[in-house]
Amino acid sequence: MNSTLRFWLAWSAGLGLALALMVWALLQWYLSNHSQLVADRLQLLGELRRGAVQEYFATASAELRFWSSNQDMVHAQEKLVEIWGSDPRVAARVRQAYVEDNPHPAGFRLNLDDAEDGTEYSEYHALMHARARLFVTERGYYDFFLISPDGDVLYTVEKEADFATNLESGPWRDSGLGEVFRRAKRERTNQSIVVSDMRPYEPSDGDPAMFVATAVYAAAGEFLGVIAFQLPTDSILGIMNYTSGMGETGETYLVGQDKLMRSDSRFTDESTVLRQTVDTPTVRRALEGEQAQAFIDDYRGVEVLSVSLPMEVGDTRWAVMAEIDRSEIATIAASDRPAMAAPLMFIYGLSLWSVWYWRGRTLPEEDVQYAGLDFGDGDGGGMDG
Repeated sequence: MNSTLRFWLAWSAGLGLALALMVWALLQWYLSNHSQLVADRLQLLGELRRGAVQEYFATASAELRFWSSNQDMVHAQEKLVEIWGSDPRVAARVRQAYVEDNPHPAGFRLNLDDAEDGTEYSEYHALMHARARLFVTERGYYDFFLISPDGDVLYTVEKEADFATNLESGPWRDSGLGEVFRRAKRERTNQSIVVSDMRPYEPSDGDPAMFVATAVYAAAGEFLGVIAFQLPTDSILGIMNYTSGMGETGETYLVGQDKLMRSDSRFTDESTVLRQTVDTPTVRRALEGEQAQAFIDDYRGVEVLSVSLPMEVGDTRWAVMAEIDRSEIATIAASDRPAMAAPLMFIYGLSLWSVWYWRGRTLPEEDVQYAGLDFGDGDGGGMDG
Protein backbone atom coordinates (compact mmCIF):
# COMPACT_ATOMS: atom_id res chain seq x y z
CA MET A 1 0.00 0.00 0.00
CA ASN A 2 1.54 3.38 -1.02
CA SER A 3 2.03 6.21 1.45
CA THR A 4 -0.72 8.42 0.03
CA LEU A 5 -3.40 5.77 0.46
CA ARG A 6 -2.17 5.00 3.95
CA PHE A 7 -2.26 8.71 4.74
CA TRP A 8 -5.88 9.10 3.61
CA LEU A 9 -7.02 5.96 5.39
CA ALA A 10 -5.36 7.12 8.61
CA TRP A 11 -6.82 10.62 8.36
CA SER A 12 -10.31 9.32 7.50
CA ALA A 13 -10.25 6.91 10.45
CA GLY A 14 -8.83 9.54 12.76
CA LEU A 15 -11.42 12.12 11.79
CA GLY A 16 -14.17 9.53 12.14
CA LEU A 17 -12.97 8.59 15.62
CA ALA A 18 -12.66 12.23 16.65
CA LEU A 19 -16.18 12.95 15.44
CA ALA A 20 -17.49 9.84 17.20
CA LEU A 21 -15.90 11.00 20.46
CA MET A 22 -17.33 14.47 19.93
CA VAL A 23 -20.79 13.02 19.32
CA TRP A 24 -20.51 10.83 22.44
CA ALA A 25 -19.42 13.81 24.54
CA LEU A 26 -22.21 15.94 23.11
CA LEU A 27 -24.80 13.26 23.83
CA GLN A 28 -23.52 12.85 27.38
CA TRP A 29 -23.64 16.60 27.90
CA TYR A 30 -27.13 16.78 26.46
CA LEU A 31 -28.32 13.85 28.60
CA SER A 32 -26.75 15.37 31.71
CA ASN A 33 -28.28 18.76 30.96
CA HIS A 34 -31.69 17.18 30.31
CA SER A 35 -31.37 15.08 33.49
CA GLN A 36 -30.80 18.25 35.50
CA LEU A 37 -33.92 19.79 33.98
CA VAL A 38 -35.87 16.66 34.93
CA ALA A 39 -34.35 16.73 38.43
CA ASP A 40 -35.46 20.35 38.85
CA ARG A 41 -38.96 19.35 37.80
CA LEU A 42 -38.96 16.41 40.24
CA GLN A 43 -37.76 18.76 42.98
CA LEU A 44 -40.67 21.09 42.27
CA LEU A 45 -43.14 18.19 42.22
CA GLY A 46 -41.80 16.92 45.53
CA GLU A 47 -42.12 20.36 47.11
CA LEU A 48 -45.66 20.74 45.80
CA ARG A 49 -46.67 17.32 47.13
CA ARG A 50 -45.06 18.03 50.49
CA GLY A 51 -46.80 21.38 50.69
CA ALA A 52 -50.18 19.82 49.89
CA VAL A 53 -49.80 17.11 52.55
CA GLN A 54 -48.64 19.68 55.12
CA GLU A 55 -51.62 21.85 54.22
CA TYR A 56 -53.92 18.88 54.80
CA PHE A 57 -52.49 18.36 58.29
CA ALA A 58 -52.62 22.11 58.99
CA THR A 59 -56.30 22.21 58.02
CA ALA A 60 -57.08 19.23 60.26
CA SER A 61 -55.23 20.92 63.12
CA ALA A 62 -57.11 24.19 62.65
CA GLU A 63 -60.48 22.42 62.60
CA LEU A 64 -59.54 20.42 65.67
CA ARG A 65 -58.68 23.64 67.53
CA PHE A 66 -62.05 25.06 66.54
CA TRP A 67 -63.97 22.11 67.94
CA SER A 68 -61.89 21.98 71.12
CA SER A 69 -62.90 25.57 71.89
CA ASN A 70 -66.51 25.38 70.63
CA GLN A 71 -68.66 26.03 73.70
CA ASP A 72 -71.40 23.59 72.72
CA MET A 73 -68.85 20.81 72.26
CA VAL A 74 -67.04 21.73 75.48
CA HIS A 75 -70.33 21.64 77.36
CA ALA A 76 -71.20 18.23 75.87
CA GLN A 77 -67.75 16.92 76.81
CA GLU A 78 -68.22 18.19 80.37
CA LYS A 79 -71.63 16.53 80.71
CA LEU A 80 -70.47 13.22 79.19
CA VAL A 81 -67.54 13.07 81.62
CA GLU A 82 -69.98 13.69 84.46
CA ILE A 83 -72.41 11.02 83.24
CA TRP A 84 -69.62 8.49 82.73
CA GLY A 85 -68.30 9.03 86.21
CA SER A 86 -71.68 8.78 87.88
CA ASP A 87 -72.28 5.11 87.09
CA PRO A 88 -69.63 2.39 86.54
CA ARG A 89 -72.11 0.50 84.33
CA VAL A 90 -72.65 3.33 81.85
CA ALA A 91 -69.96 2.12 79.40
CA ALA A 92 -71.65 -1.27 79.04
CA ARG A 93 -75.07 0.32 78.68
CA VAL A 94 -74.18 2.81 75.96
CA ARG A 95 -72.23 0.16 74.08
CA GLN A 96 -75.27 -2.11 74.21
CA ALA A 97 -77.55 0.67 72.99
CA TYR A 98 -75.35 2.13 70.21
CA VAL A 99 -73.40 -0.93 69.03
CA GLU A 100 -75.04 -4.29 69.84
CA ASP A 101 -78.67 -3.06 69.60
CA ASN A 102 -78.03 -0.50 66.88
CA PRO A 103 -80.56 -1.17 64.08
CA HIS A 104 -77.96 -0.14 61.50
CA PRO A 105 -75.18 -2.55 60.51
CA ALA A 106 -71.46 -1.92 60.99
CA GLY A 107 -70.37 0.94 58.80
CA PHE A 108 -73.78 2.60 59.11
CA ARG A 109 -74.14 2.85 62.91
CA LEU A 110 -73.54 6.59 62.62
CA ASN A 111 -77.13 6.90 61.32
CA LEU A 112 -78.51 6.35 64.83
CA ASP A 113 -78.99 9.72 66.52
CA ASP A 114 -80.87 8.62 69.63
CA ALA A 115 -81.17 5.13 71.14
CA GLU A 116 -84.39 6.38 72.80
CA ASP A 117 -83.59 4.54 76.00
CA GLY A 118 -84.46 7.53 78.18
CA THR A 119 -80.93 7.94 79.51
CA GLU A 120 -79.19 11.26 80.04
CA TYR A 121 -76.36 10.03 77.81
CA SER A 122 -78.74 9.56 74.86
CA GLU A 123 -80.16 13.02 75.46
CA TYR A 124 -76.72 14.63 74.95
CA HIS A 125 -75.80 12.19 72.19
CA ALA A 126 -78.88 13.29 70.22
CA LEU A 127 -77.94 16.97 70.68
CA MET A 128 -74.38 16.65 69.35
CA HIS A 129 -74.35 13.66 67.01
CA ALA A 130 -76.08 15.20 63.99
CA ARG A 131 -73.60 18.08 63.92
CA ALA A 132 -70.54 15.87 64.44
CA ARG A 133 -71.73 13.40 61.79
CA LEU A 134 -72.28 16.18 59.26
CA PHE A 135 -68.83 17.59 59.96
CA VAL A 136 -67.12 14.20 59.51
CA THR A 137 -68.93 13.32 56.30
CA GLU A 138 -68.64 16.78 54.72
CA ARG A 139 -65.00 17.37 55.65
CA GLY A 140 -63.83 13.89 54.73
CA TYR A 141 -62.68 12.67 58.14
CA TYR A 142 -63.14 9.07 59.17
CA ASP A 143 -64.18 9.53 62.81
CA PHE A 144 -64.56 12.02 65.65
CA PHE A 145 -63.74 11.12 69.29
CA LEU A 146 -64.40 12.58 72.72
CA ILE A 147 -62.21 10.97 75.40
CA SER A 148 -62.37 11.47 79.15
CA PRO A 149 -59.32 12.42 81.27
CA ASP A 150 -59.15 8.77 82.36
CA GLY A 151 -59.09 7.46 78.76
CA ASP A 152 -62.75 6.44 78.37
CA VAL A 153 -63.96 6.82 74.78
CA LEU A 154 -67.13 8.76 75.58
CA TYR A 155 -68.28 9.33 72.02
CA THR A 156 -67.47 8.44 68.42
CA VAL A 157 -69.33 9.11 65.19
CA GLU A 158 -68.76 5.64 63.68
CA LYS A 159 -69.38 3.51 66.80
CA GLU A 160 -66.70 0.96 65.97
CA ALA A 161 -65.05 -1.48 68.39
CA ASP A 162 -63.18 1.37 70.12
CA PHE A 163 -66.39 3.03 71.34
CA ALA A 164 -66.95 2.88 75.11
CA THR A 165 -63.52 1.28 75.72
CA ASN A 166 -60.66 2.68 77.79
CA LEU A 167 -57.43 3.85 76.17
CA GLU A 168 -55.39 3.40 79.34
CA SER A 169 -56.32 -0.21 80.07
CA GLY A 170 -58.42 -1.45 77.15
CA PRO A 171 -57.48 -3.42 74.03
CA TRP A 172 -56.57 -0.31 71.98
CA ARG A 173 -54.23 1.36 74.45
CA ASP A 174 -51.23 0.76 72.17
CA SER A 175 -53.01 1.96 69.04
CA GLY A 176 -52.49 5.29 67.31
CA LEU A 177 -55.56 6.63 69.11
CA GLY A 178 -54.17 5.57 72.48
CA GLU A 179 -50.85 7.21 71.62
CA VAL A 180 -52.33 10.61 70.72
CA PHE A 181 -54.60 10.52 73.77
CA ARG A 182 -51.67 10.15 76.16
CA ARG A 183 -49.57 12.72 74.33
CA ALA A 184 -52.40 15.30 74.25
CA LYS A 185 -53.08 14.65 77.94
CA ARG A 186 -49.39 15.15 78.68
CA GLU A 187 -49.23 18.40 76.68
CA ARG A 188 -52.31 19.75 78.52
CA THR A 189 -52.99 22.73 76.21
CA ASN A 190 -55.71 23.16 73.62
CA GLN A 191 -53.26 24.94 71.32
CA SER A 192 -50.97 21.91 71.10
CA ILE A 193 -51.89 19.43 68.35
CA VAL A 194 -50.40 15.95 68.42
CA VAL A 195 -50.30 13.70 65.35
CA SER A 196 -49.75 9.95 65.18
CA ASP A 197 -47.83 8.18 62.46
CA MET A 198 -49.75 6.05 59.97
CA ARG A 199 -50.41 2.59 61.39
CA PRO A 200 -52.96 -0.20 60.96
CA TYR A 201 -55.99 0.40 63.20
CA GLU A 202 -57.79 -2.79 64.16
CA PRO A 203 -61.22 -1.27 65.01
CA SER A 204 -61.32 0.03 61.41
CA ASP A 205 -60.72 -3.42 59.89
CA GLY A 206 -56.96 -3.01 60.30
CA ASP A 207 -56.82 -0.29 57.63
CA PRO A 208 -54.04 2.34 57.82
CA ALA A 209 -55.09 5.33 59.90
CA MET A 210 -53.72 8.49 61.47
CA PHE A 211 -55.01 10.51 64.42
CA VAL A 212 -54.77 14.14 65.49
CA ALA A 213 -55.72 15.17 69.00
CA THR A 214 -55.72 18.05 71.45
CA ALA A 215 -56.80 18.69 75.02
CA VAL A 216 -60.21 20.13 75.97
CA TYR A 217 -60.69 22.55 78.88
CA ALA A 218 -63.71 23.94 80.66
CA ALA A 219 -64.15 27.72 80.92
CA ALA A 220 -62.80 27.57 84.47
CA GLY A 221 -59.64 25.83 83.26
CA GLU A 222 -60.51 22.27 84.30
CA PHE A 223 -59.04 19.57 82.07
CA LEU A 224 -61.98 17.72 80.52
CA GLY A 225 -60.16 15.22 78.34
CA VAL A 226 -59.18 14.98 74.70
CA ILE A 227 -60.85 15.50 71.34
CA ALA A 228 -59.44 13.58 68.36
CA PHE A 229 -60.02 13.04 64.64
CA GLN A 230 -59.25 9.86 62.73
CA LEU A 231 -57.75 10.83 59.38
CA PRO A 232 -58.40 8.58 56.38
CA THR A 233 -55.52 7.78 54.06
CA ASP A 234 -57.55 8.59 50.94
CA SER A 235 -56.75 12.30 51.03
CA ILE A 236 -53.00 11.68 51.27
CA LEU A 237 -53.16 9.00 48.57
CA GLY A 238 -55.02 11.38 46.28
CA ILE A 239 -52.29 13.99 46.68
CA MET A 240 -49.39 11.61 46.09
CA ASN A 241 -50.97 9.54 43.29
CA TYR A 242 -51.55 12.50 40.97
CA THR A 243 -49.52 11.66 37.86
CA SER A 244 -50.51 14.30 35.31
CA GLY A 245 -47.42 15.63 33.54
CA MET A 246 -45.15 12.93 34.99
CA GLY A 247 -44.74 10.85 31.85
CA GLU A 248 -45.00 7.08 31.74
CA THR A 249 -42.78 6.26 34.73
CA GLY A 250 -42.77 9.33 36.98
CA GLU A 251 -44.24 8.94 40.47
CA THR A 252 -44.30 10.56 43.88
CA TYR A 253 -44.72 8.63 47.13
CA LEU A 254 -44.11 8.80 50.88
CA VAL A 255 -41.89 6.63 53.08
CA GLY A 256 -41.95 6.50 56.90
CA GLN A 257 -39.19 6.01 59.46
CA ASP A 258 -39.76 2.25 59.29
CA LYS A 259 -38.91 2.40 55.52
CA LEU A 260 -42.50 1.40 54.62
CA MET A 261 -44.55 3.34 52.09
CA ARG A 262 -47.18 5.76 53.37
CA SER A 263 -48.79 6.01 49.92
CA ASP A 264 -49.36 3.72 46.96
CA SER A 265 -46.99 2.79 44.16
CA ARG A 266 -48.01 3.80 40.67
CA PHE A 267 -46.94 0.46 39.28
CA THR A 268 -49.33 -1.93 41.02
CA ASP A 269 -53.08 -2.17 41.44
CA GLU A 270 -52.68 -3.44 45.00
CA SER A 271 -52.11 -1.06 47.89
CA THR A 272 -48.49 -0.68 48.97
CA VAL A 273 -49.29 1.43 52.06
CA LEU A 274 -47.43 -0.04 55.06
CA ARG A 275 -46.51 -3.05 52.88
CA GLN A 276 -43.78 -2.01 50.45
CA THR A 277 -40.31 -1.47 51.92
CA VAL A 278 -38.18 1.25 50.31
CA ASP A 279 -34.62 1.37 51.64
CA THR A 280 -32.66 3.42 49.11
CA PRO A 281 -29.86 5.99 49.58
CA THR A 282 -32.17 8.92 48.80
CA VAL A 283 -34.82 7.67 51.25
CA ARG A 284 -32.21 7.33 53.99
CA ARG A 285 -30.92 10.85 53.32
CA ALA A 286 -34.43 12.32 53.58
CA LEU A 287 -35.18 10.43 56.81
CA GLU A 288 -31.98 11.95 58.21
CA GLY A 289 -33.39 15.41 57.43
CA GLU A 290 -31.50 16.10 54.18
CA GLN A 291 -32.56 16.65 50.58
CA ALA A 292 -31.03 14.28 48.04
CA GLN A 293 -30.80 13.77 44.29
CA ALA A 294 -29.19 10.79 42.55
CA PHE A 295 -29.55 8.00 40.02
CA ILE A 296 -30.34 4.87 42.05
CA ASP A 297 -32.05 1.49 41.77
CA ASP A 298 -35.55 1.96 43.20
CA TYR A 299 -37.75 -0.50 45.13
CA ARG A 300 -38.57 -2.25 41.82
CA GLY A 301 -34.89 -2.72 40.95
CA VAL A 302 -35.21 -0.15 38.13
CA GLU A 303 -32.66 2.63 37.68
CA VAL A 304 -34.37 5.96 38.31
CA LEU A 305 -33.54 9.58 38.89
CA SER A 306 -34.60 10.01 42.51
CA VAL A 307 -35.22 13.28 44.38
CA SER A 308 -36.11 13.14 48.07
CA LEU A 309 -37.18 15.71 50.66
CA PRO A 310 -37.78 15.37 54.41
CA MET A 311 -41.16 16.19 55.95
CA GLU A 312 -41.97 16.42 59.65
CA VAL A 313 -45.19 14.66 60.69
CA GLY A 314 -45.84 15.14 64.38
CA ASP A 315 -42.94 13.57 66.25
CA THR A 316 -41.78 11.55 63.26
CA ARG A 317 -40.35 12.24 59.81
CA TRP A 318 -41.36 11.05 56.37
CA ALA A 319 -39.46 11.04 53.09
CA VAL A 320 -41.20 12.69 50.14
CA MET A 321 -39.99 10.90 47.00
CA ALA A 322 -40.21 12.00 43.35
CA GLU A 323 -38.73 9.63 40.76
CA ILE A 324 -38.68 8.80 37.06
CA ASP A 325 -37.01 5.95 35.15
CA ARG A 326 -33.63 6.77 33.64
CA SER A 327 -34.65 5.06 30.40
CA GLU A 328 -37.51 7.54 29.96
CA ILE A 329 -35.15 10.46 30.54
CA ALA A 330 -32.82 9.09 27.85
CA THR A 331 -35.73 8.59 25.44
CA ILE A 332 -37.02 12.11 25.99
CA ALA A 333 -33.52 13.55 25.64
CA ALA A 334 -32.99 11.65 22.38
CA SER A 335 -36.28 12.85 20.92
CA ASP A 336 -35.68 16.46 21.97
CA ARG A 337 -32.07 16.84 20.85
CA PRO A 338 -31.45 18.60 17.51
CA ALA A 339 -30.67 16.57 14.37
CA MET A 340 -26.91 16.10 14.13
CA ALA A 341 -26.38 13.83 11.11
CA ALA A 342 -26.27 16.55 8.44
CA PRO A 343 -23.98 18.94 10.38
CA LEU A 344 -21.65 16.07 11.26
CA MET A 345 -21.42 14.91 7.64
CA PHE A 346 -20.68 18.48 6.61
CA ILE A 347 -17.96 18.79 9.25
CA TYR A 348 -16.50 15.43 8.24
CA GLY A 349 -16.45 16.36 4.55
CA LEU A 350 -15.04 19.82 5.22
CA SER A 351 -12.31 18.32 7.37
CA LEU A 352 -11.32 15.84 4.67
CA TRP A 353 -11.34 18.59 2.03
CA SER A 354 -9.15 20.77 4.24
CA VAL A 355 -6.65 17.95 4.65
CA TRP A 356 -6.75 17.23 0.89
CA TYR A 357 -6.15 20.90 0.12
CA TRP A 358 -3.25 21.11 2.56
CA ARG A 359 -1.86 17.76 1.46
CA GLY A 360 -2.16 18.59 -2.24
CA ARG A 361 0.08 21.59 -1.84
CA THR A 362 2.83 19.56 -0.20
CA LEU A 363 2.74 16.19 -1.94
CA PRO A 364 6.06 14.25 -1.81
CA GLU A 365 7.92 13.79 -5.13
CA GLU A 366 7.39 10.05 -5.17
CA ASP A 367 3.64 10.51 -4.75
CA VAL A 368 3.60 12.94 -7.66
CA GLN A 369 5.45 10.42 -9.86
CA TYR A 370 3.06 7.69 -8.71
CA ALA A 371 0.18 9.81 -9.86
CA GLY A 372 1.78 10.02 -13.37
CA LEU A 373 2.78 13.64 -13.09
CA ASP A 374 6.56 13.75 -13.94
CA PHE A 375 7.66 17.33 -14.53
CA GLY A 376 11.23 16.27 -15.44
CA ASP A 377 14.50 17.56 -14.10
CA GLY A 378 14.40 20.96 -15.80
CA ASP A 379 16.68 20.06 -18.84
CA GLY A 380 14.25 19.30 -21.56
CA GLY A 381 10.94 18.40 -20.14
CA GLY A 382 9.30 15.14 -19.30
CA MET A 383 7.12 14.86 -22.44
CA ASP A 384 8.05 14.17 -26.07
CA GLY A 385 6.77 16.60 -28.50
